[in-house]
Amino acid sequence: MKHQLFSLSLLLIYCAGNNGLSNIRVSVPSIVLRGETTSFNCSWDMEAEDKVWAVKWYRGNIEIFRFISEENPPIKIFPLENFYIDDSLSNGKSLWLRDVNFHNTGEYSCEVVAEKTFHTLIKKAHMQVVDLPDDRPRISGIKEKYQIGETIEAMCTSWQSHPPANLTWFINEEPARSDYLKPVKIRSEYDDTFTTVLSMKFEISHHHFRKGAIKLKCTSSLLTIYWQSSMVELHEATPRLGKVLGVGKEETSVAPSPVHNKSVVATAVDVEIPAAADISKLEGLTASSAGPWSSMYPVLLAVLSSTWI
Repeated sequence: MKHQLFSLSLLLIYCAGNNGLSNIRVSVPSIVLRGETTSFNCSWDMEAEDKVWAVKWYRGNIEIFRFISEENPPIKIFPLENFYIDDSLSNGKSLWLRDVNFHNTGEYSCEVVAEKTFHTLIKKAHMQVVDLPDDRPRISGIKEKYQIGETIEAMCTSWQSHPPANLTWFINEEPARSDYLKPVKIRSEYDDTFTTVLSMKFEISHHHFRKGAIKLKCTSSLLTIYWQSSMVELHEATPRLGKVLGVGKEETSVAPSPVHNKSVVATAVDVEIPAAADISKLEGLTASSAGPWSSMYPVLLAVLSSTWI
């Protein structure tokens, strides 16, 4: 009995080593754009004493194509919804898919069967069908100028891609802090694509301004085949005179005026601080020629002069 088992083992080893079919190779594109035509290729090594009887292609566990050289016609296509096999180009070595769509994403297998021994080899590969965003990401919800203490609420949108795009925010070329970011929103579109939105909100501090500006950048990426970005530059707003005087809703007393020899109560003034070159123009004014500013003239001149010293 032991001798019979040993002989059978030797026979199996002999057959396995002399089946003639080996080294199967499959070439399937890992990423394909929707609407394109693509091809799968299958190759193998075969010794001279044997030949291939059949080549079969599967999508998952479903057979979609078969090639048997001795049959007439040699190819057979198994209909599957949303799969468009080109029978004029497909053969025992290649399988061609036309007008690929998202339903074609998945695992594909090539099976090769030897004629004499019926020895079978099979190898798998994965393909993903994608659709790139319509345009570079768009940044919205912002204004041109900000002051320290204000809150920025910015939104980055990447339209109609499949799968959804990955969005990333940068502030002055550095990744935005996670606590600045809101949860990602993904909206399904009519054409089986997705629009992705990532919002960011934070209060402006001194360190955010670099040379009087804040640079916001949003990048949109998709697997390894797509990367685009958009950038905006936000500028620091010129301080208002009221903020320099420290006035607002509450009244603030100022030192006695040399002209009127009494205390002057400063009220909020909605005017931007002039450049240093314009101080000389104010110095040339008199209280009487200052018009509607006559009551504020001494205070304006004193504060503005000290600001630029």
